[in-house]
Amino acid sequence: MATDPVVLSLKQSLPCRDSQIDQLYNLLPGKDDISIPSVYICGAASTGKSAVVTSMLHKLEIKHAIVNLVECYTSKILFENILNKFSDHTFDPTNPLPYAKCDNLMDFISHLKGINGLDKSVLVLDKAEELRHMDANLLPAFLRITELTNLNITVILISDIVFEKYYNKSTDVEPLKVYFPQYNKDELLEILTLDFDYVKSEAAIDFDVDFYKNYLSLFLSVFYRACRDLCELRYMSRVNFTKYLQPVVQKQCSVSDSMVLWRNIAPVLKNSLEVLYLRVDVTSDQMNNAAHSLELPYYAKYLLVAAYLASYNSTKDDKKIFVRNTGKKSKSVREIKAKSKVSEQLNTQLGPKPFTFDRLLAIFYAILEEKVGFNNNLLVQVSSLVELRLLVLSTVGDGTSLDGQKYKCNVSFDFIHSTAKTIGFNIKKYLSDFRHL
Repeated sequence: MATDPVVLSLKQSLPCRDSQIDQLYNLLPGKDDISIPSVYICGAASTGKSAVVTSMLHKLEIKHAIVNLVECYTSKILFENILNKFSDHTFDPTNPLPYAKCDNLMDFISHLKGINGLDKSVLVLDKAEELRHMDANLLPAFLRITELTNLNITVILISDIVFEKYYNKSTDVEPLKVYFPQYNKDELLEILTLDFDYVKSEAAIDFDVDFYKNYLSLFLSVFYRACRDLCELRYMSRVNFTKYLQPVVQKQCSVSDSMVLWRNIAPVLKNSLEVLYLRVDVTSDQMNNAAHSLELPYYAKYLLVAAYLASYNSTKDDKKIFVRNTGKKSKSVREIKAKSKVSEQLNTQLGPKPFTFDRLLAIFYAILEEKVGFNNNLLVQVSSLVELRLLVLSTVGDGTSLDGQKYKCNVSFDFIHSTAKTIGFNIKKYLSDFRHL
């Protein structure tokens, strides 16, 4: 296996995934052996799942169809999409009809049997977790597609969640599983270094790969704890590298003056970290206006403010902060001075703490002056904040149920202070760290 040119080529182009490449190579259809009915690939976002599968299928020249289930919101669209790709069907602009119309699973199986050359083929269903929101018979059918069609078709399910999240009464067959772990810091450094040729071609000065690796090491020392998403790290590293080079381009120092370069880039990286995932181009002038440049709905801003308060206030302080007429006593001068002496232990400096969805809603309704009923619109806006990475899940979940999930607010104080100003809200009044002032 190690000497197979396809495997060697894949390992070279997709580093740090040697084990997964070997596993998949053994599971995909060969020339003489029987196909594996189903394979389940899971792992966090941006861990190389789709890239490895797609590259391997192309290099091995295996007939395949790749379908993203986010695009297939009904079973009919899913069936017709698969048939179109397996049959190499092309649409005629004057008559844009699918290869065959499929209204149910039986029609799909019947038409699939009628396509020639599907023995030893592969069907890839990306974002497979969407199957849980579709017809209950779809998952069992795809896991048993070899039995239903009498064809050696391997179904590969790619998902961000574990297979146990799919269990129901009709799922009695389990696929073989391949796990893609998150990249560690050294692996991310190795992968990001592959961008060297690109960034060098875009740069205005000459430098070697060691110079670029030194920059990446500095970059990851700031970003690694907050983000493991390879796509986002690649984007942010490229954007900030241009700013890292500015002192050299302006002849303020040479490429060997590492301390000068670090002092210049350190505040820039810190500011970039505060707008992670937002794709906001941060400069010193724009940083204070980053919140204004992000257009959020009115209630979404209140939800984000509530999330920040939930992340940086202790639960034991909620009642005295948010409930009116609690009969609270005024603090003594000694208590105020004691609070002032522990500024290094302020909640806003220690980082966000996880909170539940119920607490988020309780704070939201406490700070919102008008009365708003609980509805689906609020749920959608919470989900949107998660998608924008303004909120992040602090515990592993299936992403479909808000109950039981815990969140953290993923924005800085400057950002939330600016956001609160846009809705006329004084956030300092509701933060434990500032109430004694």
